Amino acid sequence: MLVELSIRNLAIIDAVRIGFAPGFNVLTGETGAGKSIVVDAVNLVLGERADRDMIQAGADKAHVEALFDVTGHVAVLKALEELGLEAEDGFLPLAREISVAGRTLCRVGGSVVPLATLRQVAEALLDMHGQHEHQSLLDVRRHLAYLDAYGDAAHAALVAGVREAYHAWREAAKELAKLRERLQERDARLDLLRYQISELDGARLRAGEEEELERQRVFFRNAEKITEGIEYAFEAIYEGEGEKISALESLRAGTDALAPLGKLDASYQQLYERLEELYYQLEDASAELRTMRDGLEYDPETAEEVEARLDVISRLRRKYGATTHDMLATRDRLAAELAGLEDAEGTEADLERKATRLEAELYDQAQALHLARRALAHRFEERMCAQLADLGMVNATMRAGFSDLPTREDAAGGFSADGLDHIEFLLAPNLGEPERPLARIASGGELSRIMLALKTVSAEKTGVPSMVFDEIDAGISGRMAQVVAEKMAALAKGHQVICVTHLPQIAAMADAQFLVEKRESEGRTRTNVARLDEQGRCAELARIVGGADPQSASSLNHAATLLQEAAERKDLLRRQDML
Repeated sequence: MLVELSIRNLAIIDAVRIGFAPGFNVLTGETGAGKSIVVDAVNLVLGERADRDMIQAGADKAHVEALFDVTGHVAVLKALEELGLEAEDGFLPLAREISVAGRTLCRVGGSVVPLATLRQVAEALLDMHGQHEHQSLLDVRRHLAYLDAYGDAAHAALVAGVREAYHAWREAAKELAKLRERLQERDARLDLLRYQISELDGARLRAGEEEELERQRVFFRNAEKITEGIEYAFEAIYEGEGEKISALESLRAGTDALAPLGKLDASYQQLYERLEELYYQLEDASAELRTMRDGLEYDPETAEEVEARLDVISRLRRKYGATTHDMLATRDRLAAELAGLEDAEGTEADLERKATRLEAELYDQAQALHLARRALAHRFEERMCAQLADLGMVNATMRAGFSDLPTREDAAGGFSADGLDHIEFLLAPNLGEPERPLARIASGGELSRIMLALKTVSAEKTGVPSMVFDEIDAGISGRMAQVVAEKMAALAKGHQVICVTHLPQIAAMADAQFLVEKRESEGRTRTNVARLDEQGRCAELARIVGGADPQSASSLNHAATLLQEAAERKDLLRRQDML
């Protein structure tokens, strides 16, 4: 169950810590006091969308943490083990932090986890009924999900199997459709591929050849300057010019002059050795200059060939890649595509057989799921009618209306991830009335009660320990409010129930009541949440009931009477084993 909810810097909440009780908890307060902020905090822990606008003005981040007691909750403990997480001493904290920078941080048991992991764990711990969720009953597309939610683990496996089979079939069908689309353009594409491969092959490209060609181009375009420079350098360093001796000869003479001095002082010897090393280096450079000079030859034909070759590469570069490496990779890719297209007819036949086989398997699984849903619907309808009777709709009947299952030949166009079934809830709210689509005839109060009935029957199956209801009492008043209050109190027998309400009958039946109120201090508005004692509950119920003076003695007496009657009613229901 949810033991504690801590909220910091969320909207107009500075810091609030709410310690929930087992059983039936209610939150009450004036409209706009901040009850929806508490619900938003719970939604954040459940992994719902985070909006930076939720962060309190002036704060850098908002933080929400929910502490759950998971002692004995086998499914959650097993899921944690599979995720490599653990609960400490039976308690599991779930936390969510959002920052103004848009970053969100999720933690489970103190470990940072992806948002999907937070959702996976939270969904097993708490079920949220949003303020307008009962309106989803008006969406016929949701009805099938409500029915499936009532199924057991074996039914869930059937649903998952159909979904997996559907995706496998869809992928094969998409692949086949893409291939057929390509085959329509196959001939034109084949011609283009063959031309492109021929063009690349005809160029006889070598990886990296453009670098060597660029070096040759630089020489041919600067041949005169290069030749003169190397010739002059060789003469100056090695041959000498006229009566002038070469640099190499001068260095040799200077070095030899220092040779006898080495015995006189170590510094002379060191200088001699340095010059000797320079001489040999200069001699090597001279040899390299000679080789360069002898190899220099300007050939106009070769220069034209280099320019032509670079022009070919430049032209291909615009079509196939920035470098010869890229162009050769493009050639391999085009060749692979060509081979695939040339073998496309065989591939099409293989894919067609695969898609046909997967479609047949999907149909068989969808048919098995259809039969399972039919059987499940009978049990679901019985439980729903019983729940609706408890909620004051004594003569109401509710049924899941199935569409006819198509034949195998006609099925392909009707498949979805849910199989082939389309259902719609049908309702006869009063005795003697025909069943009609629920979405067309149910009133707001009836929708609220039907949703509560759905939540009750689904809770019997899912085993989720905590349930939050945000104003499920919409459209309900009078005697029906008491009926809903008792139903929620009964639901709290096996689950922790947390309810945001405006109805005194529901608030009076709670095991614990919390007041959400807005206060102004130092020019700022802040929301606070506090658990009420008996006196506080009387004062809050008197406010909810209203009247000329909610805090008058008569109003307080009336509130005390409501609490007393609620306590007596709970005692009676316990004796009847309903609580």
